[in-house]
Amino acid sequence: MTTAEHQQATRKTIPRVAVIGCGAAAREFCLPVLAKYPDFRRFVVLVDKSPAQAQSVATEFGIQNHCTDFRCLPFEVDAAIVTTPHHLHAEQSVFFLRQGKPVFTEKPLGMSAGEVSQMLTAASTGGTTLMVNNCRRLFPAYRRVQELLGSGECGEVLNLRISDGSPFEWNSVSDFYLKNPPQAKGVFLDRGAHTVDVVCWWLSGRPHVIQSQSDSLGGAEALLKVQMALGQTAVELAFSRIYKLENCYSVECENATITGRLFNSTKFEIHRPGQVETIHAGKPAKYHEYAWQLLDNFIEVVQGIAPPLFTANDVAASIELIDETYQNAKPFKMPWYDNDPNLALLRSSSITDLR
Repeated sequence: MTTAEHQQATRKTIPRVAVIGCGAAAREFCLPVLAKYPDFRRFVVLVDKSPAQAQSVATEFGIQNHCTDFRCLPFEVDAAIVTTPHHLHAEQSVFFLRQGKPVFTEKPLGMSAGEVSQMLTAASTGGTTLMVNNCRRLFPAYRRVQELLGSGECGEVLNLRISDGSPFEWNSVSDFYLKNPPQAKGVFLDRGAHTVDVVCWWLSGRPHVIQSQSDSLGGAEALLKVQMALGQTAVELAFSRIYKLENCYSVECENATITGRLFNSTKFEIHRPGQVETIHAGKPAKYHEYAWQLLDNFIEVVQGIAPPLFTANDVAASIELIDETYQNAKPFKMPWYDNDPNLALLRSSSITDLR
């Protein structure tokens, strides 16, 4: 059998995979990819702390095996896909990485730089691969922008501005987005996990925080603005999960300015004096299709027939920057709270304490 024939045969064989978490991410991003393989119903095991949720998703996709504890699976697996709430990613990923099992986790990679460090150490110790669903790296437009900036064609980057916001609409099965885990974090860790990673990727480095403001009174923030810098490059980011922002990016360089819509994966514009050039970087695709591409790549990594498109190591700097932003965050000026006698209580108590 030739190498090409071997790879073709391997592609038709699904590895034994544990899918940890049976919520919206598993149903929309993960299981449709695995369902393309013959015998996926036998070789995929679903894990969810809710027996009813695991059973429901198993029935929907015709999967035979499901359980409630990722540490006690019905059979040994080759890899794990983690689609649980954010604060569980590190613990569950580390469990499999230490056993030498490749792991693909939903974004954000971890809740903090400390968690990410533990995950990377576990992957290194286990001699295996850790990937994360930062799928905007696969947008043809984003890749082309990165190439333009890296080539120096547009000159040095002077300013980078991105707005990323819309009312929260994710069809989450659980209510973890609205709760206050020990590390209460909101829109910036959630949406910023994509956007801040793109910033570090485009600039080939990690900026430092100049100023950060949010609407948090001690819990998860719904609005955040941050100013950063990397050398002579100024960075301004705005996030919201309450109302829609412009959802666009602008990269001002010495010789040109690049602009685009945040969720237009294939089209952007290059503005030069007296000229606007529209770039069509690739064939349009739906957002979830980029996540599917990344998961397809992960399966090929597990099968040993392809290298990862990128790994968690490439994304780690963005979590460090998110950490720094939270550490420096100050509250927005909210004069309507100035004389509120309950303000001190709100800042010192969790939502659970006030029930």
